[in-house]
Amino acid sequence: MGIHIKSILGSLAFSYLFYTKSFGLNTLLLSILVLVFLFICRKQRPLPWGYSLPYLFTAVMVFMDPTAFKICLHFMAFFILIGKYIAPTSSLYLSWFIGVVNMIIASLVKLNNHINQPRSQRKVLSKKRIDYIKGIIIAFLLLILFALLYQKANPIFDGLIQQIDLNFISAPWLLFTLFGYIMFVNILNPYNPKELLALDQQKANELKHPEQLFTIPILEKLKSEQTLGSIVLSSLNLLLILFLVTDIIYLFQADPISNAGYSKSVHQGVYALMFSIVCAIIIILFLFRGHLNFYKGNKRLKKLTYFWIGLNVILVFFTLYKNFQYIDALGFTYKRIGVFVYLLLTLSGLITVYIKVASLRGFIYLIRTNITVVFGLLLLSASIPWDRAITWYNLENIEHPDISYLMNLGDTNSEQLYRYIHTPNRETILHKDTFKEIEKRYAQFLSIQRERTWQEYTAFQIRSPRRK
Repeated sequence: MGIHIKSILGSLAFSYLFYTKSFGLNTLLLSILVLVFLFICRKQRPLPWGYSLPYLFTAVMVFMDPTAFKICLHFMAFFILIGKYIAPTSSLYLSWFIGVVNMIIASLVKLNNHINQPRSQRKVLSKKRIDYIKGIIIAFLLLILFALLYQKANPIFDGLIQQIDLNFISAPWLLFTLFGYIMFVNILNPYNPKELLALDQQKANELKHPEQLFTIPILEKLKSEQTLGSIVLSSLNLLLILFLVTDIIYLFQADPISNAGYSKSVHQGVYALMFSIVCAIIIILFLFRGHLNFYKGNKRLKKLTYFWIGLNVILVFFTLYKNFQYIDALGFTYKRIGVFVYLLLTLSGLITVYIKVASLRGFIYLIRTNITVVFGLLLLSASIPWDRAITWYNLENIEHPDISYLMNLGDTNSEQLYRYIHTPNRETILHKDTFKEIEKRYAQFLSIQRERTWQEYTAFQIRSPRRK
């Protein structure tokens, strides 16, 4: 089966699953189809199983809970899969870029290369195949013409033609199907940006040791940078020590902290982290960008760097503790979850900066490692139905949960809120308007779920078949 036939079949499946449909079961089915096609073409390129599984995992998560975040992550995993399929050894960020390029401009690039290619080197169709294509096109046009003529001459034939329903063929449908065809052509016959891949492979994670001995002017410059860096990092370390001491006093004071105090305390810690880490990382990357890594007199500067990293790790855990207190008092919100995500990424950044300085790694190492960590954290977070998880925690553990906030989340928590208001004694706590709004929201949710076609089915339809 040729690439174009596979692409036509793929485009028809794509159109059937997604045209005028929302995301659901169709996402999972199309993902399986893409992997099957890539597996069939494995003789040309091996299928990257290590990135096929995350792609399939995100499709399952979209089927389970099709939020905007999970849909975007699914597309990200798809682009990375295509990039790794084209260039298995490329960095993760470059794989994503290659995948995006292939889905957007690969066809134009390949067409331009074909036009500019010498005529003798072009792949031309055989005369027999060209005759087949011409014959099919001419026969199709003549069939339409003579069918219209015969339709006017014979009432029975006219009735037969009238029964043929071609309403599904429309300009938007044709464009949508054409997009699917182009997508599958680019998947099965991708464009390989060899220049970018060669440039990426030239960038090693490790720094190269200078081949020549340092001259006196270079040594003087390194001593100057060592002195300057030591003064700057010492100042930052003293400032951070002062902040941590005051933070400990504030955290363990006897007086209870108000809700506003919780918020201010957590945000202060996050802002301190952002300012301290961004400034100091820029300084460290500048200082340890080249020869200073191999200068024998850099031990003091390295110790100050490690000390700064250790202080920031302490600050990360203090901020984590304050955020836990904040959630224990007021419940989960997306912003408070975002604080956890930021702190985890900060911890990853601190660890990689330490490895960069201690193991003589380059800046590209930081980019490659931290992008991989971010992608892994996004995959992990996709496994959690956040709207329902936030709602469950706040309703179960907070004495007076913020119902208005929960109602502003996605509609997947409608059933939880509906059950919550119908538990005993809720009438005396909640306002009547809140009851009506939640019941209306739940009814609208059920109505939307019932109207979904099978392509749009999610885990809700599988879990609650009686409500289809």
